[in-house]
Amino acid sequence: MDFTRRRLLGYLLSSPVLSTLSFSALADSALIIPFGNVPTPRRTLRVLSAGAPADLLLLALAPEMLPGLSSFDLSVTGGDFLSPALKRLPRLGRLSGRASTLSLEKLLALNPDIIIDCGNADEYFRSLAQRTAVQTGIPYILVEGNLQDSARQLREVGQLLGVSERAEEQAKLAELFLQDARRFSQQDSKKPRFYSARGAVGLETGLQGSLHTEAAELLGLINVASEPQRHGLALVSFEQLLLWEPDIILTQDTKTYQHIIQDPMWHHLKAVRENQVLLFSGLPFGWLDSPPGVNRLLGLRKLQSHFDLRIQTRWAHDLQTFFKLFYHSDLTQAQLQPLLEGQ
Repeated sequence: MDFTRRRLLGYLLSSPVLSTLSFSALADSALIIPFGNVPTPRRTLRVLSAGAPADLLLLALAPEMLPGLSSFDLSVTGGDFLSPALKRLPRLGRLSGRASTLSLEKLLALNPDIIIDCGNADEYFRSLAQRTAVQTGIPYILVEGNLQDSARQLREVGQLLGVSERAEEQAKLAELFLQDARRFSQQDSKKPRFYSARGAVGLETGLQGSLHTEAAELLGLINVASEPQRHGLALVSFEQLLLWEPDIILTQDTKTYQHIIQDPMWHHLKAVRENQVLLFSGLPFGWLDSPPGVNRLLGLRKLQSHFDLRIQTRWAHDLQTFFKLFYHSDLTQAQLQPLLEGQ
């Protein structure tokens, strides 16, 4: 039996009780839910990302601590906009969610000091985090992933990893975007009703209150897809969409966008006839969603610029600043131009 198998078997048999926190600053946090004995903050930690939103949080905060990413192959995804060092990070597989692609044996072989997940922190994900920490002996941090809490996420996880200085710069930009969005949402002007189109034919959507539509809703835009007690993704009928008659349609998938503007059926909607289908297919990751991580700050800013002339005039500067702070990339003019023109 090799070392990783013996180690795994030992942890499974011993089933250790989760330790008391060693990092007392987490005790009062409403965003960070720890399982296991959290290591002392330092720049030499080896950090494993459990899922796609955590990939982007950790890529921003501490790329040098990552053995790889859970969900992205950066040599393919947005490689033209990222540094060679980032593009060398391998895709390891996803631990979080209902279809994990990273085995416990491979996890142990990677030998991380800590595992971090970000996003939905409901009972299912808490149970997964606790079970993984018990089985492996590796501390597991679950971070609430609401967009409105992005600045706090950055500061608190940055402190946890010992990179507070870098995190503070990122948090200040997040605060600027979020504060401007809140001010816009509180203006007296009537806000448009929107539909978020997903999937090959555009009939999958994010329900009101979901992580998938949070950027638009923070701006005060009204999600036509609302169902009490549900906040995730849902399939809808075209007949229902006709009844909703949204003012604008948002999508970040080019194929979905092409289907909507080309399919005669969709032209029964006023938003399509009046060219109010907005495509946010930015790189290197989704801008409004996919994943629902800190990348959505960029989509939040871009969407506000569509309605707000003040933000529109500084959009190019904000885009460059975000790439520098969150993706550690200084955009050249050749890289910037397609991002400005591609929406």
